[in-house]
Amino acid sequence: MANTIATPTWTARKLLLVASNKARFVGTITRKLSDDFVVEGTKVGATVNLRLPPRFQTQKGQAIQVQPIVDTLVPVTITDQAQIAWNYSSFTATLELQDVEERCVEPAGIQLANTYDADALARLYQDVFSVEGTPGTIPNTNATYLNAAARLTNFAAPTGPRKATINALMRASIANANLALFNPSKDISQLWKEGMFSGAALSWDEWYEDVNVFPHTVGPLGGAPTVNGAGQTGSSLVTQAWTAAAALRLRKGDVFTVANVFAVNPQNYRSTTQLQQFVVTADTSSDGAGAATIPIYPPIITSGAFQTVDSSPANAAALTIVGAANTVTPQGLGYHPQAFVMASANLIKPTVGEAKNVRMKDINLSVRYWIASDIMTDQHPSRLDGIYGFKTVRPEFAVRFAS
Repeated sequence: MANTIATPTWTARKLLLVASNKARFVGTITRKLSDDFVVEGTKVGATVNLRLPPRFQTQKGQAIQVQPIVDTLVPVTITDQAQIAWNYSSFTATLELQDVEERCVEPAGIQLANTYDADALARLYQDVFSVEGTPGTIPNTNATYLNAAARLTNFAAPTGPRKATINALMRASIANANLALFNPSKDISQLWKEGMFSGAALSWDEWYEDVNVFPHTVGPLGGAPTVNGAGQTGSSLVTQAWTAAAALRLRKGDVFTVANVFAVNPQNYRSTTQLQQFVVTADTSSDGAGAATIPIYPPIITSGAFQTVDSSPANAAALTIVGAANTVTPQGLGYHPQAFVMASANLIKPTVGEAKNVRMKDINLSVRYWIASDIMTDQHPSRLDGIYGFKTVRPEFAVRFAS
């Protein structure tokens, strides 16, 4: 009797469907990319550029005032290869085909999805400069989530669909704050499913609980830092009055505000009346005198189509860091899908054994399933591989829920 084994095409499709269905965060962000990635043999490290729409300012009066078209290119790079491998015999493949799916395909797909989610949540939050909530304190009122949605509106994020990804403790706390919604009313009861919002609530269209929500640790801090020099603009800020010693002060992903520097709406260029929050883009240390130059996002821009603040910081303006020194704070995320993008690509098809790449248009993810055979042991080593990368393309379309 001929062997009956799981074909690479069937297995790859099943694995990809399982991974897509189980990827909570990754499943809600943008995965539509340039066709430059959809080729055989794309290597880890390959980069394509996404083009963001230009920004213009309205001009008044009859005379034409031509504005330059400035394309913003955001590079997206394939950085990771993840693989899961297993082995089975011809006997198993012949007589216990269903076990291959139950014992291998389902767990592999779930694990791959978990890897995607964990990597994405660990990296992308560090690019987001807007924060609501108090580090070290689980949000227990609706205000945190309502105010977070307001931040997205102030930065001209699309109204929907807006997603919220939080961890189990944040979910439990917000559920407890809304116990009044658990009642016999059919309409209100439908809002909840398994202790979680199942529909639009608190200005967020969809809610997801994800165990991979990443904990950020606030930097060691030290001193009472202030701005060193008036009129600063650009992607770094010169500061002073940290503790007078050479030491780490801020970690990548820390957020701070500067006194009297307010954010502006990117459409009307008026102050939002909220202090502009800046995220630190690299670990930053002070020198022996307590001075430090902090790399930041967004850049300080006081005029033009890409204006971010209503004014540049004054000399000696105080910095206020979000969170106390060394506080560990899980970073839930609220976002529009356009805030983040995931790139994946087809791996090469080996010449030994049988392999299949599967990339589904509606999922926009790619995996390769590769099976070979060992004539000496009658075993069929198999492996699942995916290559991928992440990028924050519109950080203003996202906000962090400190916890």
